[in-house]
Amino acid sequence: MGNKVVPVRLEDDIITLIDELIELGVFKTRSEALRALLKEGAKKMSWLNEISEAVKKLFELEKNEGEIPIKLEGGLEELLSGRGRF
Repeated sequence: MGNKVVPVRLEDDIITLIDELIELGVFKTRSEALRALLKEGAKKMSWLNEISEAVKKLFELEKNEGEIPIKLEGGLEELLSGRGRF
């Protein structure tokens, strides 16, 4: 698993915060700071991966059975509707 460069646009206030962390010696570079902050954010949002996997399984069931076997209410129903799946 290698490193890749990902161009990203950030608001001025986020850049200011990152630069302040560098000035305080928390990080040496913007890249180091962004890597660390993104890793922490990804850890805190790992539940999204579980939801994504569950939705993929529903799509696979739909593909195999011709329809979604479970009718869902709320946000997921809205997501599926937006993708033309409901």
